[in-house]
Amino acid sequence: MKKLLPLLLLFSCACVEVPTDSLPAEEARLPVASPFKGLDPGYKTVESAHFSLDAYSSSSAALYSSLCEENYTRIMQDLGLYSFVPARPYNVVVYRDAAEYRAKTGQPEWSGGAAYGNALLLVEGDNLRATMAHEMTHLVFNEFMGLSQAASLRWLNEGVAVYEESRSNQLSAGYYASRVADAVAPNPIPFSQMVNLAPANESQRNVDRWYAQVGSVAGFLIRQGGSFNFSTFLGRLRDGAAVDSALLGVYGGLWKALGDLEKGWLLEVKR
Repeated sequence: MKKLLPLLLLFSCACVEVPTDSLPAEEARLPVASPFKGLDPGYKTVESAHFSLDAYSSSSAALYSSLCEENYTRIMQDLGLYSFVPARPYNVVVYRDAAEYRAKTGQPEWSGGAAYGNALLLVEGDNLRATMAHEMTHLVFNEFMGLSQAASLRWLNEGVAVYEESRSNQLSAGYYASRVADAVAPNPIPFSQMVNLAPANESQRNVDRWYAQVGSVAGFLIRQGGSFNFSTFLGRLRDGAAVDSALLGVYGGLWKALGDLEKGWLLEVKR
């Protein structure tokens, strides 16, 4: 039995940070190639519209490739990124097990998947579907926003990733819903803290309240404001607008500032 449990999904992902301070501005929006080692000889490759996927069997490669495209379509629809075209297909590597994954990626023991630049690194097993959705969302968000903006908006980056993970997997959806009900609604994190105090390490088990909250906030934005407006909101943030300014410009009829968004969200989670 695999030791990575569905209810600990947010501790089994590793959204690898890519340093941006040394990148020219025009390169900070481009995916960075992964330095991690690939599969052993004999693996199979399946290419699709948006992915080049490597796995150890033809059947697994075909299945995971189809799942990638399914997740990609939902993510782009939810985020309203209908006209966004990635610079090149994303590379997906599905390792045989956690031991191979850790040996070839250098990721910590708690990690069950990672997004790095243009690459999605996954492990075969029960958690693959949820991890794929979470990390794929980071790939799309990072490339659309640019690496520096994605890093400065980690609350939103992680929020949409948690939201898409929940959309892809009933166990994840149930887990995060229970955390919102049991830990977030009774004691919500003030938005002034939420947007500035992102956890430094995803392996810390006391940070799941923050992840549950940002996922709930991102879902609230998308559902209440619509996907098209959400994409416009992201575009303004990408171009350098402050959060309050972007909210006012896109959602002025609903929320004019982060405080208004907080009040509206609190009404939903405390019902």
